[in-house]
Amino acid sequence: MTRSMMMANEVKDGLAAARARTRRQRIILFTLMGAGAVVGFFSAMFEVEGGEFLEGIPAAWAIAASLITTIGIAYGGWRYNRVTDELERRDNLWSSAIALNFYLALYANWYLWWRGGLVREPQHEALAVATFAVMMLAYGYKKLRP
Repeated sequence: MTRSMMMANEVKDGLAAARARTRRQRIILFTLMGAGAVVGFFSAMFEVEGGEFLEGIPAAWAIAASLITTIGIAYGGWRYNRVTDELERRDNLWSSAIALNFYLALYANWYLWWRGGLVREPQHEALAVATFAVMMLAYGYKKLRP
């Protein structure tokens, strides 16, 4: 076997490994999205008629949903981290640090302004959505920049 044939086989093996890793990542992400959809669907089903977001859900469902969420994040995050390479982990770590700093600054300032009578009480849903958006933007910036 010539050197070029061996290199071609190594490239094929590398491509196959990359495809398998991508497939495992997608399975993990779609499973986590499915768990989130189940929690969201049943939370909406249990809400009080005409109530606000997650108003009046049963205590048993609140406990079950929080367990599903916590286990999904912990186990799914661990599994995802096992199938990613060091560059992907670096990008995730960087975007997570940006999002955490954003959250800490935003919440602290909003809380202080609320206590000072300048704004109303912090809206935790808005904080969570804004933090998630910042994390996705930071990840996209890190991933897509030249």
